[in-house]
Amino acid sequence: MKVLLIHKFHYMVGGTETFHYNLANALIRAGHEVIFFSMYDRRNIPCAQDKYFVSNVDYNDPDLRGLKKIRAGLKLIYSFESKEKIARLIRDEKPDIAHIGLLHRQITFSVVDVLKKNNIPVVMHLHELTCVCPCYTMLRPDGTICSDCASGGYINCVRNKCIKGSRAKSMLAFAEAGFLKSGRYYDKIDLYIAECDFYKQIVEKAAFTASPVIRMYNFLPADQVYLPCPEHDGYILYYGRYAREKGVLTLLKAFGKLKCPERLVLVGQGAEEQALREYVAENRLEDRVDIRGPIFGREMERIIDKAEVVTVPSEWYENGAFAALQAMAKGKIVIASNIAGLSEIIKDGETGFLTEPGSPDHLAAAITKVLEMPKERYRKMSGDIVDYVRERCDENRYMKELLAHYAELIAGK
Repeated sequence: MKVLLIHKFHYMVGGTETFHYNLANALIRAGHEVIFFSMYDRRNIPCAQDKYFVSNVDYNDPDLRGLKKIRAGLKLIYSFESKEKIARLIRDEKPDIAHIGLLHRQITFSVVDVLKKNNIPVVMHLHELTCVCPCYTMLRPDGTICSDCASGGYINCVRNKCIKGSRAKSMLAFAEAGFLKSGRYYDKIDLYIAECDFYKQIVEKAAFTASPVIRMYNFLPADQVYLPCPEHDGYILYYGRYAREKGVLTLLKAFGKLKCPERLVLVGQGAEEQALREYVAENRLEDRVDIRGPIFGREMERIIDKAEVVTVPSEWYENGAFAALQAMAKGKIVIASNIAGLSEIIKDGETGFLTEPGSPDHLAAAITKVLEMPKERYRKMSGDIVDYVRERCDENRYMKELLAHYAELIAGK
């Protein structure tokens, strides 16, 4: 079959893009053809369909003013450019099914209208919770977890100024949410895939769609090497986005409490990088903390290999958490927040340790527990972790189930 993968980024940003490319490669290995629809960016990975990609409009661009900004805002709700270009792609490529990753505010649900018109079944991956919360993080501006929109309507996004503390941007997100609800766009998706039971339960409780929602835990690619790496270079590792909801500042506060020779290595990029650097300088941690930019591929693999412990200190409803899974495939002991999908990945005390989200004291205590762990117990736990994640993340089993769903949806059309 020919599968159309729709995702607003066609370059590596984080875990969502990791899944996107893992899925593409797994489909190709299974003998299927994959085509892409995305947004133009100079960082894009080249592909044969890039001539169909939509232009990149950043609503945060300070040069956007007045009528130009209003037009850009409307385009983020419903893009006629996306609609026209995906129509051309479908006419030329004739896909059998579409699988959507991230869509809101760049590509928009205008493409769903074209897919339905062409009788193409649509699967949507629930990488985030924009369908429940216009802010997608389900966090208030002060960082506390919030379910106001799920229980009391999307207008709470405007009241709380949830989008970057801006009432105007929150109003735009509210308008998009209202438009999608009134147009029953979420019912136009044939099947939703949640990456954890928590996400499945929260979207079903919100009752935003009549379409079925299933849970499929994330897989790791067939070429993933499952091998314990108990030898390390004595550092604590975080890798991912530098974003408030990722809890990196909490990790820095926890590390500052430790009197240990180990270093803290941070790998990633994001809006909070300057704040992290300022905290390190203000607390005189320059000699103990190494803040790096984004790293991918084999170099990142080597960095994970040599870590003593990996941290995933998220303070929002984390989903499939590829950072945790990739580290566990190497037998790394992962310390993660006891929240959402993370609590379904980590078995506390067996395959890692769970801590209270947002608590530097709890996080510091868990890190100390690993740093002081006897060498033989560390090795035993490392081997058990690899066995666990190998079974949990098997690509062949995942693809067998996914392709069965694809076939059923295609037959139904």
